[in-house]
Amino acid sequence: MAIFYRLVRDGRKDSSYKGKYFARAVNLGTIETDELARIIERNCSVKRSDVLAVLAELSDTISQLLADSHRVRLAGIGSLMVGLNGQPCSDPTEYDNSYVTGLHLCFKPEKELRLMDAEVAPLPP
Repeated sequence: MAIFYRLVRDGRKDSSYKGKYFARAVNLGTIETDELARIIERNCSVKRSDVLAVLAELSDTISQLLADSHRVRLAGIGSLMVGLNGQPCSDPTEYDNSYVTGLHLCFKPEKELRLMDAEVAPLPP
């Protein structure tokens, strides 16, 4: 297992690191729910259909808890919470829902990322 990276040059005008190279993680693809269920099925004694049922319910439950203004912490992964986008208002007594322009999902990873025995490696050519 490896987390691959690619070198990227900093080209920002005002950066004190302009021209220097940094490692950026490379995403090799997206694993959809069905494939995730197949992987979990291979790793334990639970059938794929049972895993899919749990994942579907997990998704619905997390959505409902977030809609009820809860933070959801997934042990070993991190926490999910809802954030707001909005416009400023000079007088707090005049603030109402019309100033809120959107919602977004916030993710706060666990302090210590546990990725089993993953190593970091450059992306092969």
